[in-house]
Amino acid sequence: MAILPRDVTKSINSQLPREIGKQVEAMVTKQFQIVKLEMLKSFDSHPVTVEIENGSNSTNTSRTLGGYGNLFSFIGFIEGSDPLGPVRQRLKSTTIRKTSQKNGVFDFITNEPSREELFSMTKISSFRTEFEGGRSWLDGIETGLSGLGFYLYNQKKNFDSSRSGNAIQIRGGKKSEKAFGGGSTGGAIGMQRSRYKRVSYISGILKDFAKSVERLRSLTLS
Repeated sequence: MAILPRDVTKSINSQLPREIGKQVEAMVTKQFQIVKLEMLKSFDSHPVTVEIENGSNSTNTSRTLGGYGNLFSFIGFIEGSDPLGPVRQRLKSTTIRKTSQKNGVFDFITNEPSREELFSMTKISSFRTEFEGGRSWLDGIETGLSGLGFYLYNQKKNFDSSRSGNAIQIRGGKKSEKAFGGGSTGGAIGMQRSRYKRVSYISGILKDFAKSVERLRSLTLS
């Protein structure tokens, strides 16, 4: 059996961790793309996303409004706008980057958005001039949005003063069946419509993504 010179053996041994590191990095990078795709799929298929993207004629698939109207018109988005476009684009821009490598093990960081970053991109005041401050409608979907008792929706009618076309906010609340949506609007007063129902949305999606990233990190340390 031939014995390799010491300098050759040393050279080979020094390269092994580097080659192993490259293989692990390629594997983690591939798995990261799968995790990222899962995050985007969770976002796209979420009932809130589907409801908002269907616009002012959508049904309340998220059940946040007790089945009455929809989030697009309730929040007051401008008809024809794409409020979720910037959020989706930021999620798509998430990347992974290696930060260190030693003995075939490497560490990395990802640049997914924080909740606070996304909240700063989704301020109600950006499209509703009567609102001041930094309240985020994306945050409000999870923590609660007021005004349901003042919300009048009619899928078949466009209101001249409405941003969304077929919904308005009534001053003084819904004092009667007609004001709530009875008669020509076909609605009926119901307790389920008097209070907004909070739902997990972007926070849950980001949390699940973070858990998946941690599982990837454990692969590089095993």
